[in-house]
Amino acid sequence: MKRKLKAFLSCIILFSLCACAGSSENNSLPSSSSEILDNNTEQESNASVRTEKNSTSITTASSSIDSPLELDVWGTAAKYCTAENNYVNVPIKITSVRRGKDVASEVKTIADKSSFISYFEPDENEEYAIADYEISLDGFPVDKGGTLIDISAYITGTDGEMIKLDNGSYWSTTATSLNQENYYYEGTVKGSLAFRIIKNRTDYLIVLGETGETQAFFKGV
Repeated sequence: MKRKLKAFLSCIILFSLCACAGSSENNSLPSSSSEILDNNTEQESNASVRTEKNSTSITTASSSIDSPLELDVWGTAAKYCTAENNYVNVPIKITSVRRGKDVASEVKTIADKSSFISYFEPDENEEYAIADYEISLDGFPVDKGGTLIDISAYITGTDGEMIKLDNGSYWSTTATSLNQENYYYEGTVKGSLAFRIIKNRTDYLIVLGETGETQAFFKGV
C-alpha cells in the first residue's frame, strides 16, 4: 500500500513539474512575439530613413534665350528615351567650361580612341572647349541595356541664332558628346560636351535639349 502511495505521489509531482515547465514556455511566447513586432517596427523605421537619405530632391529653374542659367544651376532639357521612343525631360546642369590647348589635346585623345567622335583641327581664331555637365537619370525610363548620357546640344549667339562675327559674317559650330561608350540606369551622372568656339568669345549660349522640345539655356564662359 505504501509503495502504491509513493508511486501515486511521484506521478503527481512529475505532472506538476511538467505543467510548470509548459506554463513557463507559454508565458515566453507573447514576450518573444512582442520582440519580433518591435524588431519589425524598427526595421520598417530604418528602411524609411534609408529611403529618405537615398532620395535626392533637385529643384530646376526655368530658362530661356533672354534668361539663361549660370553654372551649377539645374535646368530641364529633353533627352531621347529609347525605352519609350520619345523625349523625356531630365534635370541637367553645366558645372564648368574649360578652354584652350590642353582641352584640344584632351578632345583629340578621346576622339582617337572612339569610332563615334571626330576631331577637327581648329582655325587660328578658334579653340576647343569642353562643357562638363551633370544629368539626373532618376525617373528616366530605361530598358534592359540602360541609356547613354548624351544629350542634344547647340552653341548659339546670345540671340539664339548663329554667332555673329565683328565683320558682320556668321559663324556656327557643333557640340559633340564625349560619353558614347558607357550605359547607365539611374542616379546623377557626369558627362561632357566638346565644341569649338571663337577665341576670347564669351557672349554665346550653350543650349541643351532637342529643338522643338524642352531646352535648357546656359551662359557661355
